[in-house]
Amino acid sequence: MRDVYRGGLATHDSDVIADAFGCVSGVLWAEREALELLLFTLVQEQLILTSGSTRWLHRADAQVRAAVERLRSGEVVRAAEVEALALAQRLPLQTTLAELADSAPEPWPMVLTEHRTALRALVFEVEAVASDNRRLLEAGEAAIRGTLDGLGLSVATYDASGSAARTARGPLLFDEQA
Repeated sequence: MRDVYRGGLATHDSDVIADAFGCVSGVLWAEREALELLLFTLVQEQLILTSGSTRWLHRADAQVRAAVERLRSGEVVRAAEVEALALAQRLPLQTTLAELADSAPEPWPMVLTEHRTALRALVFEVEAVASDNRRLLEAGEAAIRGTLDGLGLSVATYDASGSAARTARGPLLFDEQA
């Protein structure tokens, strides 16, 4: 094993690699937390949608967007850490988490596999809730559109004799002296 000079101390490659695995694991924990937050905000949005409290929908949407942005930022950090680990392990730069786990020294295969399993489960949950929310939003949009379209066909009014009359939707003039 060759020695690597780091900050005044000589360490072995295995120490550098262990540090790199630790960094990747920490980043994966952060990514899991970001996915948990995204899932929470999507469920929160879903509760607002199903309760009909659309007054809060814009805030829920802003929280979802912030959670997505946090996740994207974390993905950039994860990609950099995984790339650094791949270089330290002399693996291709496009190495997957499963491939890293396969080539890792103990105890890292189990740790990385657990992260991978948890991340995949969270992504599945996020996709399911996001799909449900999309469906609820589309149904709400269709209901609103149908209501607005129905209003545009005709309007029930009264004519000069006081009888009910249907008129085409458009500008209405009211006799202010009547």
